[in-house]
Amino acid sequence: MKNVYRIITLIAIMQATSAFAARGGEGGGIGLIGWVFIGFMALIITFQLVPSLMMFGGMMAGIFGKENKRAEVTDNGKTSDR
Repeated sequence: MKNVYRIITLIAIMQATSAFAARGGEGGGIGLIGWVFIGFMALIITFQLVPSLMMFGGMMAGIFGKENKRAEVTDNGKTSDR
């Protein structure tokens, strides 16, 4: 049973040292993967912003725009202007 505890302790120590080694030499800044991720998120926001601004402009034009006079069709086929 002592051998099992020794092996578990040895594995735990080896895992802890490899986690410290994975930090890197300089330890600061953002890497290439981080910049790619930030750029991808910026593209998603931009591509969703443009259609939403177009839709918002269309809603505002519909709400505050001029009302067009349209001909209304009656039951007998004749038109009457409003």
